[in-house]
Amino acid sequence: MFKKGNTEGKGRPKGSPNKLDTEARELFVMTLGKHSKKLDNAFNKVYQENPVKFLELFSKYAQYFAPKMTENVDKVTHEYEGFDIRDIINFDDNSKPEI
Repeated sequence: MFKKGNTEGKGRPKGSPNKLDTEARELFVMTLGKHSKKLDNAFNKVYQENPVKFLELFSKYAQYFAPKMTENVDKVTHEYEGFDIRDIINFDDNSKPEI
């Protein structure tokens, strides 16, 4: 059990890979390599029978090889009263175009 003030073994350094995860990925890739021809044939069969199902399966399969995209939900809004962008832009003829 971890006790407050523990100075022995600080654990894994921040950013270093987890050994178990690395070994699991290596095993998965090795197993995948052994069955790549079967997977190719299976994907081709699904594609021939149902292209939509193929895309669903392929997208699930691909998530293990490509990082997942995350949605940025941070929304920042600013409201400025009396602000006119034309006051900032320097026009050559010193005129402010109509908006």
